[in-house]
Amino acid sequence: MGGLVARSACHYGEAEGHVWMGSVRHVVCLGTPHLGAPLEKAANVAGWAFDRLPETRPFGDLFLNDRSAGIKDMRFGNCVEEDWCDCDPDEFLRDRCREVPFLPSATYCFVGATIASRPDGVGGHVGDLLVTYSSASGAGRRRGIPFAAENGAHVGGIDHMRLLNHPAVYDQVRDWLA
Repeated sequence: MGGLVARSACHYGEAEGHVWMGSVRHVVCLGTPHLGAPLEKAANVAGWAFDRLPETRPFGDLFLNDRSAGIKDMRFGNCVEEDWCDCDPDEFLRDRCREVPFLPSATYCFVGATIASRPDGVGGHVGDLLVTYSSASGAGRRRGIPFAAENGAHVGGIDHMRLLNHPAVYDQVRDWLA
């Protein structure tokens, strides 16, 4: 989620001419659901289904639809206010994401993980158990995040939580920032 917040902050910082924008040289995203997170999409489907019947509606409201706006933003990788204003945050699987361009003065990098050793095949679809590799890399069928090939990395055989403290991730980030 931090990568979505960073992309949003850069977008609004540039739009509002904040002085700190001149200091941004790198944005590194670790396991960010740029194109959405399957678990949030599943929660949306379940909440929508529970909301259809009066008998199940209270359970949907209590256990599913009470997720925070930040969690709901991960459904499709929302970065800007226009993605969610004037709409029902629990509407059924509607992708309203607008493209948020990268800062021209910054290098954007990503690290995606998979529990499998390779990012293709089943490993890519399962991802790190929270974020698929295609979402972390921004390589979707309908949307794409323009990461340069040299600014992406894959770490295999780990889950999302191990990604955040893995030595290979540290080495890669250090190389990008060097």
